[in-house]
Amino acid sequence: MDTGKPLKLLFQSCASELLPLIGDTGAVVRHAGPVEIQALARRADCVLELEKDGQVYYRHLEFQDRPNPAMARRCFRYNTQLILQYGAPVLTTVLYVQRPRPKGPLVFRVELGSREINRWTFEQICLWELDARESLVSSVPGLLPLVPLMRGGRDLRVIEEALRRMAPAFPPVRLSIAEDVLLALAGQYYTVSELARIVGRDRMIQSSLYTEGLAEGEARGEARGEARGEARGRLNAERELCRALARKHHPAVFERVRPRIEGCEDPALLTEWALAASDLSDTDFLKLLAV
Repeated sequence: MDTGKPLKLLFQSCASELLPLIGDTGAVVRHAGPVEIQALARRADCVLELEKDGQVYYRHLEFQDRPNPAMARRCFRYNTQLILQYGAPVLTTVLYVQRPRPKGPLVFRVELGSREINRWTFEQICLWELDARESLVSSVPGLLPLVPLMRGGRDLRVIEEALRRMAPAFPPVRLSIAEDVLLALAGQYYTVSELARIVGRDRMIQSSLYTEGLAEGEARGEARGEARGEARGRLNAERELCRALARKHHPAVFERVRPRIEGCEDPALLTEWALAASDLSDTDFLKLLAV
């Protein structure tokens, strides 16, 4: 999955609470978000404008799935351009999401023969080296969405506890960005129905994880010429999602339930079946669909 998008949203939404993670404890976030770097075609992932002890400075964050041999050069280009653009100190940190760990420090060197005439050193954070349970103890809402990427964070009980500890910090009705990011990251390891069991069906339907699955179903439905208006398109998408989950979790009885799914005209019922697909045995799934 593309982890860059949820991490960008998280740091824009919860920057203040994540400052200890990136080494800026005590600073005040004046701005957080993507920045168009002048004279470069690419955008820096996220730049925080911070103030500490009366001095304004910037923390440039890059989110990286795996080590990249060109990372030091890339950080150097961004860092120097941002320094020139802002006329203030810029600290660059790379957050790595997946193993393996980068080999050695992240350094851009300028050398002449055997002589090193300049060097820029950038900070690195490997999220899988952080302890998920320690983050639970801290109960910092903005840090908890990253739990699935930490050591021990794949445990569904840990994810459920993270959601429980986040709940008091966010409105009870609408799914928050932080909760949505946690569900998106946990979706690497668990099905929609498994996560719906701990977050609730109504909140799960609000998540980008569910919406993306729904959109995929809509795209497949449109490709087959099944969509007939907005309501029909949504019904077909729900049916496609239910059919895909039934095929995945109940291959032995799929041909028996397929006519029931394809004949259903109730999107709410299709959603219920889809969410239940990974939780039930073949026998119980047949009973649920009255087959």
